[in-house]
Amino acid sequence: MLEDKREAMKNQSRLTALVPLAAAAILALAGCNSGLSAPVPVVSPQAKFASTVDAAVLPTDAPAPTSADNAPAPTDSATQLPTVPPTLKEPARRSVIFDALKKFTDAKSYRVDLSMNGKGYLGLSGDDTQPDPETLLFDLKGDFTGTDGHFSMKGFLTTLLGVAADTGFEAITLGNKAWVKGPIALLGADESKWYALEADQTEAVTPPFLASDFLIDLGNSSADLSTLKKSSSENLDGKKCDIYNLDIAEAKKVLSALNPGALPGVEDLSAVQNASISLALCDDGYIHRVQMTVISANKNNAKQTTELNMSMHVYDFNAAIKVTPPASSIPLKPLDMPTENAATPTP
Repeated sequence: MLEDKREAMKNQSRLTALVPLAAAAILALAGCNSGLSAPVPVVSPQAKFASTVDAAVLPTDAPAPTSADNAPAPTDSATQLPTVPPTLKEPARRSVIFDALKKFTDAKSYRVDLSMNGKGYLGLSGDDTQPDPETLLFDLKGDFTGTDGHFSMKGFLTTLLGVAADTGFEAITLGNKAWVKGPIALLGADESKWYALEADQTEAVTPPFLASDFLIDLGNSSADLSTLKKSSSENLDGKKCDIYNLDIAEAKKVLSALNPGALPGVEDLSAVQNASISLALCDDGYIHRVQMTVISANKNNAKQTTELNMSMHVYDFNAAIKVTPPASSIPLKPLDMPTENAATPTP
């Protein structure tokens, strides 16, 4: 039964290109042909969803220790993970957009609603010859303080873990530890309890990308933000906000700065037919909303196109948010999977 699950997940692993979305989001889920491919590993753990099926989704048991002295002590805490917070580089020319990005990096906390929809030849159904209808790839809502976060995620990506798209899951990252609330069938988290994750298990539940990933990659890209002009104004979160738009040329520069793995169905930037990014800079000095659209074509068949739409709403900057670990949790045990070199029993 577990072997069947592993094979099924291997067959769908290319769909997890939605993962590491990105660097921000949108940032780089590079696909293979018209379908999605397994993501390329990146430095920031926030820019990952699942780097491999075997390691992140269906881990195998490690060899048993040879002596009691080597046996690890039982613990209720999650394994510590490396944390590499992104940094913003000073541009050649400052701008109101860069100043807003810099102010974001100084914010102690924020809340975010981040979603991505896709349609066209994404390969979600497994049939690369048929277009997929409009599909919610992921919808993330969470509270964040620096690199710590408490969030929930729904959408197509969660189905790769055996969780219904409209149910999703809840997770906490704190310092270099992480927890997830079950049930998540393909992780072996069978009960409605909090589970402490090992390092190789966290990649399966980390967001495709975070608001900090995208905004900092925007600031570090080669796009000249000082040339952007206000196109309109609107009210958002009770504030007056100016709207700035990046055309396809500047949007491509932003996309090139994003981590690999964030744009499903996009083979490379030469396949992008159209792209746009809209920023809502509000009178509190923060960017409260980012909207992005990317349309690309299969290089081998220009009629097979993919459209991705991302919406990111960031608000409640410096609110009294405190991310805390679950009151209790249990270790997420590795699944007892057969190894490739396991000896075949003699009949």
